[in-house]
Amino acid sequence: MPIFHFAFQKTKNLKYIYAIRLVRELANQLMIFFLPLYIFNIRFPFMSRFNLSGLHEGIFNVAMVYFLTYLVCFLFAIPTTKILIKHGIRSGFLMGHLFYCLFILCLYLSKDNPYLVLTSAVINGFQINFFWNSYHYSLSRNSDKTKIGTNLGLINFLLNLLAMISPAIGGLIIVTLGYQTLFLLGLVIVLGGVVFSLMLDNVHVKDIVSFKEFFTWLKEPGFRRLALSFTGRYFNDASISLWTLYMFILLGSTDGVGYFYSLSLFLALFISYTAGSFVDKNKGRKQFFVSGGFMSVIWLMRGFVINIWSITILNAFDKLTSSFYWLFFDRSWLLRGKGREALSYFVYREMIYSFAAMFFWILVALLFYFFIAAWRSLFIFAAVGVLLTLLVKDHKDSQEVSI
Repeated sequence: MPIFHFAFQKTKNLKYIYAIRLVRELANQLMIFFLPLYIFNIRFPFMSRFNLSGLHEGIFNVAMVYFLTYLVCFLFAIPTTKILIKHGIRSGFLMGHLFYCLFILCLYLSKDNPYLVLTSAVINGFQINFFWNSYHYSLSRNSDKTKIGTNLGLINFLLNLLAMISPAIGGLIIVTLGYQTLFLLGLVIVLGGVVFSLMLDNVHVKDIVSFKEFFTWLKEPGFRRLALSFTGRYFNDASISLWTLYMFILLGSTDGVGYFYSLSLFLALFISYTAGSFVDKNKGRKQFFVSGGFMSVIWLMRGFVINIWSITILNAFDKLTSSFYWLFFDRSWLLRGKGREALSYFVYREMIYSFAAMFFWILVALLFYFFIAAWRSLFIFAAVGVLLTLLVKDHKDSQEVSI
């Protein structure tokens, strides 16, 4: 018997879904991992009139680009979903990859025209809706309730394997060949996802989505609780992207950020591989609360790192803990998406995520403009975000809308 035995599901559609996710993550870890650094160093001509310092201008650029992305994502969530309902879920994957390619192309051309970064932000908002709603719906639909944790565990293991290698390679490419070469490589990789998308069954969903229904769902206490957990998740995820920028400022080199981030992921691989079946079999929440509390403490400790070794150690502990924690979290909210209004559920989840993102990036801009200890304040908000994710449940309250 092999050392690792992983009884994940291997249906035709799930295999293609795994492949699509891995191809996309390879592009993300090579390219999007460094995107905050790229945006930080962009100089928009209109920003010169504000007389900001280099740090404040760079942070404002990052906040502006991500705010614009999620504003588009929120406003066009319903129209893009109507396209999915009309043409099928496979069209969502294909449109998501198409917009992702346009997004990368704009980044590639932005070297000569920085305003194309703003264009890329708008396009990114569309691709987020098309891709992630299709992906989450398909993963939940094709996974058995008793196997969804195991399936997520396999995906997370492979994602961590890519994340262990890709940032170091991406940093090396940036230093030796430049961002434009990295963007071109990312474009080629994303096109590979189109091939796997074409092989999926084209599922047609009978569902109706609207802003009216979205706000009706938000009136339910159970769904508001879930919304808070999604908000906390975005606070954590966005702070991770800024943590990359913080490491760059501290280390002073792009390739150094990639190397040490990759090193910190090595220890997380075993946890990712074995935790999936554990969360499927163990319904208790004790381990979930303990790991979530520990992750919050790690966020608070990030404000006191002083050298590369403290960064590496913190990243390692974070990845070891988060490999289990986020697996439990994702399994819980994905399980709640198995029902007659599953697509609505995932679309409204993305809308909440987008609204949380807009709030977060406004908060970041204000923090760095008005407060000296902005980084530590940011890490405190990230710690609070993790605590909010503890509110997630894998079942609906009795008074909550039926999904």
